[in-house]
Amino acid sequence: MNTSPANTKTYSGQREKTEPTILLVEDEPVVREVTRAVLEHAGYRVLESNGPEEALRLGSEHRGHIGLLLSDVVMPGMNGPELALRLQSLQPGLITVFMSGYADHDVLHKVMHGAMTAFIQKPFTMDVLLSGVEEALRTPPKVSEAARLSGVSAGRLQCMR
Repeated sequence: MNTSPANTKTYSGQREKTEPTILLVEDEPVVREVTRAVLEHAGYRVLESNGPEEALRLGSEHRGHIGLLLSDVVMPGMNGPELALRLQSLQPGLITVFMSGYADHDVLHKVMHGAMTAFIQKPFTMDVLLSGVEEALRTPPKVSEAARLSGVSAGRLQCMR
């Protein structure tokens, strides 16, 4: 993550801790720790997970209290889109933002063409991270026809650039 002063925006005040809780799922420890620190410094409540299995446990334990899933796309055991669908079955309407450094990975193409989510390209600056999260939280989640038929929210349909 690039955090040099020239590439960051200064956030003067912290939010009151009334924002929805963010479930952060990232298997790379350094990326996860820095991302959590940036989000918490901005005033967000963050549940931190090192992978899909732990994220599912946290999702179940905190059902109804997680407002946004911020997940890596490529992880061992289960990819981000699979995780998002499972978590959305626990909490319909869960907003999802994916992040990945693999711009041409097959799973990423399926995510983007599936129009299920917002996306942040790694590496990202603090400004890009916070702007992406803020935009996702400002935009009400939309439910796709397939999700309507299955009863599961598809999260956000618009992809971020």
